[in-house]
Amino acid sequence: MDQIPISRRTTSFAGFLSRAGARKELTRTDTETRPSSISLPATSLGVSDDDKGPLGLETLYEPQPPTNVAADLVFIHGLGGGSRKTWSFSSDPAHFWPRAWLADDNDFAGSVRIHAFGYRADWGGRQSMLNIHDFAQSLLGELQNHQSIRRTSTRIILVGHSMGGCVAKKVYILARQNSAAADIAKRIHSLFFLGTPHRGSDLAAVLENMLVVACGKKPFVADLTPHSAALSAINDAFRHVAPDLRLWSFYETLPVRGRAGIMNKIVVEKHSATLGYHNEECAAMDADHRHVCKFDTPANHNYKILRNALLTAVDMIRADLPASCEATSDFSSIVEHRKPSLPGLPTLSPTEAISCLQVFLGIRDSLEGDLATLQVLRQPGSCRWFTDQSTFVSWRTGAGPAVLWLVGRPAAGKSVLSSHVIDELRRPLHGSYCSYFIFKHAKTGESTLSDCFRSLAFQMAAQDRLVRDALLRLAHDDGLVWDKTDDGSVWRRLFIGCIFKLPPNALQQHFWVVDGVDECVRFNSLFTKKLLAAFPQGLKLFATSRRLEEIERGLAALGPGAAMQVLSEVDTLDDMRLFVDTRLSELGRPERPEDRESMCDKILKKSSGSFLWTRLVLQGFSTAWTSEAMDNVLNEIPADLFELYARMVRSIETDARKMALARPILTWVALASRPLAVEELRCAVRLDVNQTLQNAAKAVPDLCGQLVFVDQDGRVHLIHETAREFLLMAHTFGLKLAVDKKEGHTRLGSVLLQYLTGAVMKPSQQTKTHRGNGWNSRAFAKHPAAEPSPVDTSLLSYASNFFSEHVYRATSASDTLMGDLCAFFKARNVLSWIELIARSGDLIKVTQTAVNLREYHDRRLKYVPPTDPSIRLVDGWVTDLIRVAAKFCTQLLACPSSIHHLIPPLCPSDSIIFRTFVARNAGLRPASSATTLIVKGLPSGSWDDCLIRMDFEKGQATAISHGDHFFAIGLSTGRIWLYDAGSVQSIRKIEHPERVKILQFSPDDVYLASSGAKQLAIWEPKVGVMVHSFQLRSPPLAITFLGTQEVLCGFQSSEMTKWNMATTDEDSVSLRDIDLNNQDDYASPVSKGVVPTQPPSRAAFLTRDDGVLLAIGYRSHPVLVWDALELQLVGVCQVDENPNGVNDMVFNPNPEIPVLVVSSQHGDLCVFDYITMELQHRKLDAFASSLACSADGRSLIAGGNQGLIEVFEFERAHDGTSTTLTLIYRTQHPLDGLIRGISFSPDGRRFLDVHNQQGRVWAPAALVRKIDSELESELGSEAVDAPTFAQNSSAGMIDIMGDLKVTSPLVVSTDSDFILAGKSNGDVVLFSTVDAQQVGVLYGHGRGSSVASVTLCASQGLVASADDSGRVLVVHVGLLSKSGLGQHRVILDQRFGDVVTQVLLNLAADRVLVCGRYAERSWEITTEESLITDTGSKSSGTTDPEPNPLLRGSSMGPAFRSIFQHPTNSAWYVAVMADVARVYSWADTAELTSSEGIRLERELSVDELGGLTPSYHVGPRFVIEHFRASNSSSSHVSLWPATAFDPFQPSNPVRPSTEPTLNDIGPSMFKVLGVMGVSTVVFLNVDFWICSVELQTVAVATRPARHASIPPNGIDASERAPPSPLTTLSQKRPSVAATRVQRHFFALNEWRTGLGDIFGVLISTSSTGSRAMGGSGSGDAVAFSNKNGIVVIKGGLGFRESIATEISTGFNPRRYDSDSHSHTSDLT
Repeated sequence: MDQIPISRRTTSFAGFLSRAGARKELTRTDTETRPSSISLPATSLGVSDDDKGPLGLETLYEPQPPTNVAADLVFIHGLGGGSRKTWSFSSDPAHFWPRAWLADDNDFAGSVRIHAFGYRADWGGRQSMLNIHDFAQSLLGELQNHQSIRRTSTRIILVGHSMGGCVAKKVYILARQNSAAADIAKRIHSLFFLGTPHRGSDLAAVLENMLVVACGKKPFVADLTPHSAALSAINDAFRHVAPDLRLWSFYETLPVRGRAGIMNKIVVEKHSATLGYHNEECAAMDADHRHVCKFDTPANHNYKILRNALLTAVDMIRADLPASCEATSDFSSIVEHRKPSLPGLPTLSPTEAISCLQVFLGIRDSLEGDLATLQVLRQPGSCRWFTDQSTFVSWRTGAGPAVLWLVGRPAAGKSVLSSHVIDELRRPLHGSYCSYFIFKHAKTGESTLSDCFRSLAFQMAAQDRLVRDALLRLAHDDGLVWDKTDDGSVWRRLFIGCIFKLPPNALQQHFWVVDGVDECVRFNSLFTKKLLAAFPQGLKLFATSRRLEEIERGLAALGPGAAMQVLSEVDTLDDMRLFVDTRLSELGRPERPEDRESMCDKILKKSSGSFLWTRLVLQGFSTAWTSEAMDNVLNEIPADLFELYARMVRSIETDARKMALARPILTWVALASRPLAVEELRCAVRLDVNQTLQNAAKAVPDLCGQLVFVDQDGRVHLIHETAREFLLMAHTFGLKLAVDKKEGHTRLGSVLLQYLTGAVMKPSQQTKTHRGNGWNSRAFAKHPAAEPSPVDTSLLSYASNFFSEHVYRATSASDTLMGDLCAFFKARNVLSWIELIARSGDLIKVTQTAVNLREYHDRRLKYVPPTDPSIRLVDGWVTDLIRVAAKFCTQLLACPSSIHHLIPPLCPSDSIIFRTFVARNAGLRPASSATTLIVKGLPSGSWDDCLIRMDFEKGQATAISHGDHFFAIGLSTGRIWLYDAGSVQSIRKIEHPERVKILQFSPDDVYLASSGAKQLAIWEPKVGVMVHSFQLRSPPLAITFLGTQEVLCGFQSSEMTKWNMATTDEDSVSLRDIDLNNQDDYASPVSKGVVPTQPPSRAAFLTRDDGVLLAIGYRSHPVLVWDALELQLVGVCQVDENPNGVNDMVFNPNPEIPVLVVSSQHGDLCVFDYITMELQHRKLDAFASSLACSADGRSLIAGGNQGLIEVFEFERAHDGTSTTLTLIYRTQHPLDGLIRGISFSPDGRRFLDVHNQQGRVWAPAALVRKIDSELESELGSEAVDAPTFAQNSSAGMIDIMGDLKVTSPLVVSTDSDFILAGKSNGDVVLFSTVDAQQVGVLYGHGRGSSVASVTLCASQGLVASADDSGRVLVVHVGLLSKSGLGQHRVILDQRFGDVVTQVLLNLAADRVLVCGRYAERSWEITTEESLITDTGSKSSGTTDPEPNPLLRGSSMGPAFRSIFQHPTNSAWYVAVMADVARVYSWADTAELTSSEGIRLERELSVDELGGLTPSYHVGPRFVIEHFRASNSSSSHVSLWPATAFDPFQPSNPVRPSTEPTLNDIGPSMFKVLGVMGVSTVVFLNVDFWICSVELQTVAVATRPARHASIPPNGIDASERAPPSPLTTLSQKRPSVAATRVQRHFFALNEWRTGLGDIFGVLISTSSTGSRAMGGSGSGDAVAFSNKNGIVVIKGGLGFRESIATEISTGFNPRRYDSDSHSHTSDLT
């Protein structure tokens, strides 16, 4: 070839150097002899500094006052550019668009300051020592010192062209690293990159070589070369801070044209111009490198793209969005930036809304990296043939089928073609929303249908406000707890129940692109579960996969709604030719064009359409420098992929040193649950073979013979999915590097377990000593003293999340693996592991780990006996992990470190976590340790599978139903209790007008249907309002909803009725009127053409996408199965030869298991195929009265006549011909009786039952299991031989005491040694606070009564109590002692004519006062003389009641009333009713206040408080008034000074003390437990955490040198060692003004009463030196009732965490965030 002169070569670089625009001003006559232009100074080129623009930061436009400036735009030029020249199409000032166009644009003018920054970055002229760091430091300094910027707090947008983008990144990095520039860092909002070479440019390297010769070194040019140290350092630092920014990247698509057409080339390729970050928006410019930043007119399309993007950023700033965007999605940049208006939800910005949905949907990783990898592989100009085809155009425009499915061979280019489709659909021209998903085999988060569905929903929401609003409503209702793993459940919840309900035209702009469906686990569910059959009108799907028979059958079943296109070699031939020709041209060999064309033909002929093979051949050409060598490469690389892989592996095996490292690398890469980062792989290899890789990113591909590659995000992949398949079967080729799946997983599992058991997870060895109390601070160790070097934490995230996946797939014969697992469970590291998982905000990994280990445990039994200690250890931990994650989920997410000290003592005494970390250490700790949580009174035994029992005082529990968000229990009285499914807390009660027989929720819980024998009611459960009521002509047997618009009911009269809830129209039909003569001939009596005249006894519906089935059971006839909408008889199921009736029936909702289960009166469970009507299985002697099936169709519950509950698993034969039932769980309560109703939760992990007067929620560990077993295919016979056991409930689950329960608030004795309480059998009992055991019964009220209130005067040995019948007893019990109770003596026995709410003894113990809802009464104890009787306002017939003295002067009618001892005068008591308080004398009950009383002027009126009864808590010189929250109002707390209840005060009304503390915490307070010291209130919050707060107004007035608000030996967060970086998340510290609440420990939900209350009391020993607490100064305790006993928790107040209160009565967007609580430290 001819030599090209230097001057001519340099013209091709002009675009990259940003100075090409000046070339047209030069005149060249003889480029061969004239000196090179690059060696001349700017002035000699005819370009002056004035032409380029001034240096430094120049303000181009500033709005005039009084306009408020919202943002500062700063434009930064690139290499060789200038502050004006770079941004100007010509020298005409009208072309300087930042000043001429933006400043005159109404969307920018008036609110945006515009600046340009200039610096000397010429490639010509003298040698320079400046680099990118220097330019960035200069700009940062100017931003800090610019007068207008410094004096305001505006947000900053940096816009950089070419190298200017690198300068912008460096500015932000320097600002983040320099505390003096922290303000600038916080204000930088967005970065815009125009043709920025993030990864360098090859042309920069050429330029650098020329400059060295022409004019010396230019460091800033060297910085731009590929793989330069400067760019690598910038990129490494920037990726850690980039999540806080909004990023826009624009890349060129046209080559820069040099003179005479020489060196036409794209200067900055797309892969270098884009970052691939999740918060980056990428857009193509129809321009070359020089014209991505300069435009001829404002109508220029490229200018519009950039201008609109800048406006988007400015609008976001105007909307005052948060600076942190770390939770935003890849697509949040194209959100419509205006706030949604949602009734019932507060206004959220788009970024806040997307952040909420990201957590709600469990979206963690961005797919942009995968897409960017495919885009890099795609050759510009390729793939257009596909999107130009009529098939694709018809699909895109909606004229063709909604589903377009592309199938082809492996490595044929389907994925690259998908990336082109995504780019095409994203083009602004189409105005469409494109959501995509790329399946990756075995990659967590990208391998299941549920991953795909959640990602698509998230992307749709990020782009479309309507979808976003719909999902926000769903998120608001669902909260955090919902099953994100079940494919069908996710599909129904997100799409069927939410997004697909949007109007059809709302989905017309949405497109889905799903690549690699065949790499998805259980992809066939798309068709077998008929998910795609419900595809809505308007939405369009493009999918790719290999051509598999299952996919072809599934698409055929969709009919005309789907089209399949086969990708052939002919289709991709032109794309492959373009790819090969381009690469050969870049290689520059063969040299002659005709030789290149010949070589291209050879490659294409041999490629057989495989892009992968072609890419490997061209890769081999890179080191072949002769024609002969190229021919050898072409001939040596086999056309067959497996032969190709075998050749690559053999080349590795020839080098022993390579092979030693290649083996572990290939094993880790092939078997990892997700692609490993380079640093993760380096750590894994070091742990595995004790070899440390250097420059791992380059070493790994080299060692593995290019079988693996490192993507732009630094993650290691195999070159193709077929390479993984080859490695796993390479032993058949006799290769030494074959990866044995079982042995490989075994090795990886052991390595990860040893890693987690080592120093990386060990608690810190530092010990904090506080006042002589030794205590270990729990934190992960980064620099343990025993380690000579820092611990490598690179692999910690992967090991924590996926070690169990490898154990699950490992061989169970390995003793080493079992030993490593046991070592992990014996170490305290296991608690640190749980803490680490909890910090992620989702405990599903803990549950999944338990499920994996249970599968491994069951297989291990093949090799060791069940009595083996290792088996018992693993089995115990499997159960404990499941139960801890379920029982303590809320507490762990709120405070992850609670797993170390708070949770183990609350676990059952037989649990492995208790025995390992509580019982084992009991003798090692000081008895008086305040930082040791001691729990007394918990029942002994193992975990109780019954989470909670709900008792109902009146009526039998007759019906139950579980919806998506709620569950409901119906009673014989007609009352229906509604509960929140997540918290299991009662939220409201509604009244059906008769006995409730049936309850049924609609999809998404929009409606609840309740039915008795005569009336059907439709409710909105979210608000508890009845919306429809229908009278019934016959008792109903079954109800189902048809969507949310219609309800269908089957009756005992053999009729069906369908109601339209929008119009209330009714359609009825009698099955007896249907002519069956023309239908198939079934067994008698249907064969005679008539439906049985006998009334049916049972019915069951199955609602499917394609129709509704109805099964009807009779007493003496077979079961009939109908198509309920088509009114066609489908078939007959013969239960018994001599039918005796049906107890219950249920359809399996999973279409893959088409069975109907019938429970017969004879006691058998019969399983019928409802398609063939064949009996497939009979389970004898089940005697089930109630049946229910899980939503996924895997499980069946049967509730028996005598209380037996059994859970079965449906086992489907391999050929799909039959279904059997396998027992997996059983429990029996001997006193339960008939199970009247039973129901599964949507995720199938809980079930509910009702019997007698009780409802129960169960969560047995047996229900938590793998979604689909992979063992049979992976492990062969090892899985088949694994034993199966039916799990029985623990003995601890049987309630030995029956219904005996504590029914009164707890009362603590003066010396804190005893607690008194009343029980449901009328006994008043005494408990010891030492061991929480019942000392004995003091006395009894008599059988049939329940004690409602108890009070104590210990100095006189008197106890007063009242029961629910109104009987009041005052008993002398003498001195309370554990050694003996002595004889009691009743000294007062009276009847009170009202329901007793309070009993009060005066301090002299000679008066007792009883308060009821309508009356008060007082007696003199010794004489039993009645001193006062107040009949209140209770109505009696038509006689008007006597005026209630308490209401005199009140503006309210009858409301709450309460009594309490006066806080400062022991001779007085106070009575409060509504808004009036009155003070009385104990001596004669004379009123001391005036007739008007003391008016209490609260912040809220009585009406606003909802008529709630308050509780009053008397402290030293103050009274706390607490109104507990209800459905209609939030909790409210007031602090009344003692002076407010001065009967002789002249001021009226009185107001509570101004106490900001109580105002802040009031809405979150559930119950006040007591007052500690002089100013500290201890309370239970709504999340059941025991908290304390100091009353500031009281503390200031009474503060001594040190008060007893917290025990002196408590550990304060400020005195702890700082937490390790591994455990410290981004913590938000409370502001100075924030209320500092101390959170200590928590109570268990199961301690609540059946009505949702909880009896708790503070046992304060600050001044008593109680024996119960181990002596003086040992700390306070808290006691709670627990069924028939109490629980005493000691030392809990020694743990504390300072939190800032956050008050929210509506939707809190942070409720889903794992870091949603603002705190200063974790509990210690």
